[in-house]
Amino acid sequence: MSSAKDRPVGLLILGNINLDLILGPLDDWPTRGTEALVAQQQWRVGGNAGNAVIAAQALGVDFMSFSTIGHDFAGEWLKAQLGSQVNWTASDESTSVSVAVTHADGERTFISHLGHLQTLCVQQLSPLPASRYALLAGAFLTPALRREYPALLAHFAKQQTRVALDMGWPDEGFTEALRNEVAQWLPQAHYLLINEIEACGLSGCSTAQDALLSLAGRLPPDGTVVIKRGGQGVLVYQQNESHVIAAPQVNVIDSVGAGDTWNTAFLSELLQGSTVTKACTQATLVASRVISTSPRIYTV
Repeated sequence: MSSAKDRPVGLLILGNINLDLILGPLDDWPTRGTEALVAQQQWRVGGNAGNAVIAAQALGVDFMSFSTIGHDFAGEWLKAQLGSQVNWTASDESTSVSVAVTHADGERTFISHLGHLQTLCVQQLSPLPASRYALLAGAFLTPALRREYPALLAHFAKQQTRVALDMGWPDEGFTEALRNEVAQWLPQAHYLLINEIEACGLSGCSTAQDALLSLAGRLPPDGTVVIKRGGQGVLVYQQNESHVIAAPQVNVIDSVGAGDTWNTAFLSELLQGSTVTKACTQATLVASRVISTSPRIYTV
């Protein structure tokens, strides 16, 4: 009898799925040894991959995801929220939790415990289903899977799966060693989807435009670089042309997961046959809608 893993899917999402505890707003960090009160708190599915999964469900994308999970309250809660489109493998580690502290300007600060994400690896995910696209999210928060990226990228190349990368922010910063590591991944990535700070850190450039051109030269000839710039929209480079996609002006309620939502909306559009430019435009509208609504609305 065939399993869910045997069914080809449009999008495969691999990366960090964890529990987010969101607190805020808080602008002045409390003095050590003291306590600060905030007006809002929320439990939410989190992580780069977790946010992408929530968006995929809301947008009706044909997708599948895989993750380890701990034997605890947080793990049971996550499984209840995400349903059968995530294939779970039990881990002896506790379930990963991130505390996201929001600020009045819409920015946020994360404090994370890796927990079950420490052990997430290809062996626990196999066999992976065939897919048209794969999103590799949160590499720097999945250390074991990160070490297997070269083999994973080779697997996708053999399967003719188009790969999108959004690695997140490394806690050690963009060291020369880390830049060299990522440089080995980029020739097999079709889409590099990162924010402005990450783009400058990875490329070593001081401006987003310079980073766009530098990173584009490291992807395959048909590769696409997208630099997400929040309210300033996105910069896109594909086939020797760069474009600016403007973002609508919105009242930001909660920006947590905005970039991850953008990734899913972008790949959803590509699955439907949209051009890269149209997909970027639609993804920007979806992400803008999501961060300005509560409860979140994904339709535009």
